Formats: sequence, structure tokens, C-alpha cells
Amino acid sequence: MTRPDGPQAADLAQLTRISLNTQNPICQVCGQPFHEGGDITAYAYRAAGEPAYAIGYVMCGSDIHEHPTVFTRGVREYVLTGHIGTCSNTRTQSTTYVLLDPTPIATSPTTTTEPRIHLDAPTPRTPTQPARQEPSPLLTTVREHARSDGGSPREGSE
Repeated sequence: MTRPDGPQAADLAQLTRISLNTQNPICQVCGQPFHEGGDITAYAYRAAGEPAYAIGYVMCGSDIHEHPTVFTRGVREYVLTGHIGTCSNTRTQSTTYVLLDPTPIATSPTTTTEPRIHLDAPTPRTPTQPARQEPSPLLTTVREHARSDGGSPREGSE
């Protein structure tokens, strides 16, 4: 049984051999060109109600760039590692670059903007956006900033 927030087998099957939607695959951070068989990190998304995923962008697979950190409610999102393959269409004599062997690094379900980091991911990196801190309880704030004589925290302020 899969966890509800974990990657679905159907999702990963759909993400295998998904088109990278480019004739010249390059890292969208540093501009490094990719070649067939090269490792990549990809951002894939599917809006609620849409039947298929799309690749938003690709980055170097050597894990030198920061992973995406902003996720959207209502969109199922994946940060994946994999490598580039090609798919040829003999009728049109064209070749399409595709993602092979997708491995999820982070998943963001449609119900939240918070990513779920996969502990078994082949990369130790976590999103770099700092986690939102909950506001301090009022009583804690008052205790930390109040003076023992009851005066204002700063001298000379009114």
C-alpha cells in the first residue's frame, strides 16, 4: 500500500519517458548543455484536474544547483532525478528528449504548498527555503521582552 502523500506508481509510470519539451536540452540555471545519458534534475507538475504531467524545467543532475523551494496549492509537483534518453519517431524523422528512470526527491501534493522530502532519495539536499516559523505565543514574547521593573523594554521610548 502506498502512502497518500507518497509518489503514486501511476505518477512515476507517467513520468517515465515524459518529453522534456526541448530540442536543445540545457540546464536552465547555468546553461550547461545536456547529452543523451546525462544525469538531470527535473521539475514536473500537473494541475488538479489535468490528466498529464509536464516538465517545467531541468537542471544539472550533479546536484550543484538548489532544488525548487516554492510549491503551489492545487498542483501536484515532483522534483525528480533521472537521465536523458531519446525517443525517435520514424514517420516524422524526429527525435524527442525524454526523462528516464525518474526518482522522486520531493513531492508536493495538490492539497498543500509544503513539500515532502523522500528519505530514500539519492541526494541529501533538502529545499533551501527556510521553514515558516510559527509566531511566538504572546505570553512567551512578553516574558522575554518585559523588564523586571515593569518599564518599557527600551530606555527613552514612550
